[in-house]
Amino acid sequence: TERVILDKVGGIDSSLFAATDAAGIPDAVAMQLVRIFGTDIDFHTDLRTGDRFSLVYEMLYDSGELVAPGRILEAEFVNAGHTYHAVLFKDDEGSDAYYSLDGTSLAKAFLRSPVEFTRVSSGFGRRFHPIFKNWRNHTGVDFAAPEGTRVLAAADGQVVSAGVRGGYGNAIMIRHGGTITTLYGHMSRFAKGIHAGVRVKQGEVIGYVGHTGWATGPHLHYEFRIAGIYQDPLRVALPKAQPVPAQLREQFQRVAAEARATIDLVATSSPARFE
Repeated sequence: TERVILDKVGGIDSSLFAATDAAGIPDAVAMQLVRIFGTDIDFHTDLRTGDRFSLVYEMLYDSGELVAPGRILEAEFVNAGHTYHAVLFKDDEGSDAYYSLDGTSLAKAFLRSPVEFTRVSSGFGRRFHPIFKNWRNHTGVDFAAPEGTRVLAAADGQVVSAGVRGGYGNAIMIRHGGTITTLYGHMSRFAKGIHAGVRVKQGEVIGYVGHTGWATGPHLHYEFRIAGIYQDPLRVALPKAQPVPAQLREQFQRVAAEARATIDLVATSSPARFE
């Protein structure tokens, strides 16, 4: 497989995907951008006209034919005047992750949103129930998305249950160590191999958006509990993953310096804008 390195810049006028389309960036790469910066930028609500991004990524070819988009190698995103950087760093054992230029991990112990780039249709707390027509506490957050959209595990953990769960319809509960559990409801179906007792990794596909149970349309109902107490998934404090290990700090600093120089050069290009 031949690896071709590309660099692109873009500016936000309406939406991220409009900007990445205008810049000729594949949707799969745009989704990586969302995942990389999703711990610092809420792509549902935080984007502003005038935000801009620069990135370097790989495309994979075989005998001259495109096989698939590869991974983002380094990126910069300017959101509401704040600049965020990301660099892909691989250690000597082949493990890799994204870090800011100072070595802070961009990963969270938990994903803020377990659905790939969607919108919040109902928040946490008191709301007027669309089916029962009365005021009730909403114990999670609803993410509206087309039927069949992939649902991801918010963190590493073990599936406690996967099946029909009353008004939740097809639902999965995952225990994440300690006293934290997450629940994913109204799914159309579960991913292959998902059942009680199986261990899952953060970002692994566990099911697909649907409208089973008490649901008026396709969406994911997502709950976050600590010691059995419901928390707002969009506001609960999420711990950062571990930074670059001390023994790899010098190696990382060299990689980060090269990445910064590259992204600064890319960022001087004229951004592709979409009206």
